[in-house]
Amino acid sequence: MNKKIALAIAGLGIATAAVPAANAQGWQSINQRQAQLDQRIDMGVRNGQLTRSEAARLRAEYRQIAQLEYRYRRSAPGLTLNERRDLDRRFNALSARIRYERRDDDRRGDTGWWNINQRQAQLDRRIDQGVRSGQLTRVEAARLRAEFRGIAALEARYRRSAPGLTMAERRDLDRRFDILARKIRWERSDWERRR
Repeated sequence: MNKKIALAIAGLGIATAAVPAANAQGWQSINQRQAQLDQRIDMGVRNGQLTRSEAARLRAEYRQIAQLEYRYRRSAPGLTLNERRDLDRRFNALSARIRYERRDDDRRGDTGWWNINQRQAQLDRRIDQGVRSGQLTRVEAARLRAEFRGIAALEARYRRSAPGLTMAERRDLDRRFDILARKIRWERSDWERRR
């Protein structure tokens, strides 16, 4: 009986000692996180998913986290478990922002904004692909293109009015383009087929 209790206590001691070691192995170092996040940012800039200003903002946020980690490590008693959790939370939030920025459809350019011709080319391409693949009917494609022409006419009116295209008008156009892009995505996935 005493032998069983001794074995149980020994097993519990080994399991207790193994938990911190497992936690330490599961946590990425700041250098590993930096390399991973930098790689994701670089890839986003290279493939046009991130503008240079978005990349600069994300890297600045990363540097703030790195500076915080440095301060945590320099203070007594060094990097604590709570501080490590705080850094993980901040890294996870930054990782989510990188994911969001790479998917938000901002594009490279001086302003980070696509002009009407770029948006039209992109949306026309998506509509054409939908028709070719059978994901869009010709009626759906015509309706989506008519909606696009309405947005193009609105942009032309904005540009003709004084003082030209304002930031508020640009945001309005972006909102309308985003709605149209969602409609294209929805129409392509609604399973209606060509007749």
